[in-house]
Formats: sequence, structure tokens, C-alpha cells
Amino acid sequence: MRIMNTLILGLASALMVSGSALAAGGDTELKTVDFSYEGPFGTFDRAAAQRGFQVFREVCSSCHSAKYLAFRTLEGIGYSEEMAKAIAAEYQITDGPDEFGDMFQRPGKLSDYVPAPFPNENAARASNGGAYPPDLSVIVKAREGGGAISIPC
Repeated sequence: MRIMNTLILGLASALMVSGSALAAGGDTELKTVDFSYEGPFGTFDRAAAQRGFQVFREVCSSCHSAKYLAFRTLEGIGYSEEMAKAIAAEYQITDGPDEFGDMFQRPGKLSDYVPAPFPNENAARASNGGAYPPDLSVIVKAREGGGAISIPC
């Protein structure tokens, strides 16, 4: 009797779970996609990532920030340490205070983050007709499915 009750309870539970799964849209087939970066030996398309960074630098960075992108991460997309240092040195970073209590500008280092094009949100809004341009350093995470950035700058 006890075994019979256990079997009936198990069967009822299975039916309830499968019923709710069907009600949740179980007839929709999921798309299978193979990404080059999956698996233990997966890698990003480094040439595409470098082109994307170049587009960001030449076009998007005039309005958009990338405040979570450190120059040291450029080595992860195929730049050598020397190349990443050269790219970082092209940017002026506000640092300080110095011994007189003043802030000063210095060339970027690998440990620095990409500086924003505007000093604050109000300046960004004023330059863009009241709209605040979003930060692009984590935009892929904000897109459904992690798709490529296709927003006009």
C-alpha cells in the first residue's frame, strides 16, 4: 500500500510538472547556435573585436563613455602589452591631487579606464539635446541574446 501511494504521488507530481512546462510554451523550439568562444578552447574573433574597438575610438567615443573598460583588457582582444600601453598613452587622464592640492593631466596607463567624453551627466545631456548617451562598456550584456552593438552613435 505504501509503495502504491508513493507511485501515485510520483506520477501526479510528474504530470503537474509536465503540464506547467507545456503551459509555459513548451512547443517553441529553441535555436541552437555555436559560438567560437564556447568550450574549453574557444576564442573571440580578435580581428573583429579590434575593429569594434577602433570604431568605438573613432566614432562612438565622441558621445559615449566606456567607463568599465580598462586599457589592460585590450590585451585580451589581441593587442600586445606595448600596443595597449601606446593606446592608453593617447588618452589624457585626470589625476591628483599633487603636492599643491591641484588635479593634473597625465598620459594613460594600463591600469586606467577609458575616460568619459564629458565631465558629468549634465554636460553630456547638454551636448546631446537633452539625451544621455549610454555607457557602451557593458552594452552587450544589456541586449537580449547578447547581440552585437548596432546602435547609431
